[in-house]
Amino acid sequence: MITGPFPRLAAALLFAVSLASSAQARPGASLRVEGERFVLTMADGKRLTSAELVGAELDTEDGQTIRIDAVKPAKERSNLLLHSLSARNPVKGTWTPLCDADAYGRRAGFPVAGRWDKDGHYVKDPGKWFLACTSGSRGKCIVWGYDPWGKGPHGEDLSPFYRTCQFTVRANYDGKGEAHTKNGTSIDVFDILGIQTPDSLADPRYVFEAGWGLHGAVCVARTRWSDLMSLPKLLKAAPGLAGLCDRPAARRRGALIFTRVMLSPAIPAPRG
Repeated sequence: MITGPFPRLAAALLFAVSLASSAQARPGASLRVEGERFVLTMADGKRLTSAELVGAELDTEDGQTIRIDAVKPAKERSNLLLHSLSARNPVKGTWTPLCDADAYGRRAGFPVAGRWDKDGHYVKDPGKWFLACTSGSRGKCIVWGYDPWGKGPHGEDLSPFYRTCQFTVRANYDGKGEAHTKNGTSIDVFDILGIQTPDSLADPRYVFEAGWGLHGAVCVARTRWSDLMSLPKLLKAAPGLAGLCDRPAARRRGALIFTRVMLSPAIPAPRG
């Protein structure tokens, strides 16, 4: 999730942009998001992308200011650009990282074209964009390869996988918005397209957790943390998730993504 007062940013920005090239955004310039990159088109048609916008300060419609501090490839995917972003305190004039640290200590994110509806579901909308941090589900799912703008190995639309992944990361079994996981929990994520493949099949510590679809889990074999949500309690509240739940059964129920979890997960260490 994004820290600070920036849960979503509008696509239309007022520019007070100080570019590394010393150019200024003039009237007629437009900013859009392509993939996970900013693209600033100047009035004369010149295009500047994220790597050329390091140092830029972007004023949002609601009066907030963010700065692009650095852009570099993700170690998981060299074609994915991670943006180090800062937010300016309007009173003190100081800058603080926009994103929380992820499991690798990175405070990074990127812009994503689209929007979220009132129920918290991702909607493709090229006229809108938001910022996703790698520490939250909106960014993690893209790092894992579920790009909502992208295509699968056989041309599949990946936006349903991106939406499904939000429930997966947060262990939002019934799709009603409540997370049932803890920061740092290890899960093995894989899917019907082979974008992610299972790594834990030979590890006896891991067992099948659930199959996931567009509205949450399609079936649940065990819950990730019983102290947050026990399986009996979940199935009582959502009986449609009961029954045989393994990879084939979940696939028959329409699962796009599957998870395996540790039988006795270690309690994640608190961050200092």
